[in-house]
Amino acid sequence: MAARQQYTLAQMQAKVYDRLQQSPFWTTAEVTKFINEALRTWSVLTGYWRKRITLTTLPTLPYYSLASFISFGMRVEFNSVPLSQSSVTNWDKGYPEWEGNPGTPQEWAPIGLSLIAIRPADAVGNNSLVLDGVANAPILVNANDKIDIGSEEFTALLGYCQYLAAFKEGGQEFESAATLYQAFIKAAAVKNEKLLASAIFRRAMGLDTDLGGQRVRRTKSQLQPVGGR
Repeated sequence: MAARQQYTLAQMQAKVYDRLQQSPFWTTAEVTKFINEALRTWSVLTGYWRKRITLTTLPTLPYYSLASFISFGMRVEFNSVPLSQSSVTNWDKGYPEWEGNPGTPQEWAPIGLSLIAIRPADAVGNNSLVLDGVANAPILVNANDKIDIGSEEFTALLGYCQYLAAFKEGGQEFESAATLYQAFIKAAAVKNEKLLASAIFRRAMGLDTDLGGQRVRRTKSQLQPVGGR
């Protein structure tokens, strides 16, 4: 794994302009938007920026907000003991009164991107709830704003910025930039192997094709029956 380095917004803008041959066709504001869009997309695809926060439980409260701290949770501990991940749907089916039966938390469940629940809710409160998750993507505004990222990932980000810039040109330039998009997505898959199982990712990379370049068509035996789960 390549060591992370710090890059300022000004440095990233200069690198993007180098790829765009210093053309005034794109304004500084547009280039900044390309950079922040690339950072957001990279974060969503890879969960690259992580964060740990500690919350204090409140008596009988099952729900806790992650707003402004973490975009979504991945691991939760109660007083240093890991909680098993479940879902509110499972709780509603197996423990219909779970919200009203406090005790010592054993499980946690994600609810959307910025809310989690614990079951049972802490009966006494004032205990430690440690959450590891994906931090909100860094948004660069000022010239000296910085990010920490590896050199290989940085190269992928620059390519994606160039791809976004090509959208403004349109035509053949935009079509030719498709390889930059694929390289960006492929680099994201290296960081997050779950992408490889995504049908959207496989279509974007052209993986669901046969040797003749035709789309692979599933047979009836491969397709899920109507109404099947």
